[in-house]
Amino acid sequence: MVTMLSSLNTTAHSSDATYLECDNRYYRLTGTHLESNYNIRTKKFQFKTEIYSYGVDFISLMYGGKINRNTGEWTVKNGVRFCKKITFTDLPKINEKGKLF
Repeated sequence: MVTMLSSLNTTAHSSDATYLECDNRYYRLTGTHLESNYNIRTKKFQFKTEIYSYGVDFISLMYGGKINRNTGEWTVKNGVRFCKKITFTDLPKINEKGKLF
């Protein structure tokens, strides 16, 4: 019996995400999406933007955004953001008392 594996639709997903801090905003870069709007209480990202392509020097996002993989500059139509790589533990947390207001 011959099985044709090339005809199966498979998608590679990365189990480890990359977290970015760009101008005091937090993002998660997965294999297929850039997630934004981190909710400190639920510890989840609320919005997703698809990644158009990965290149040697750039990650191209839908709607024209581009992240330079060497310098961390994120170019969008209304300006440039500067990003740095962080870990999951560097994301903001609620203190023991929670929010006062």
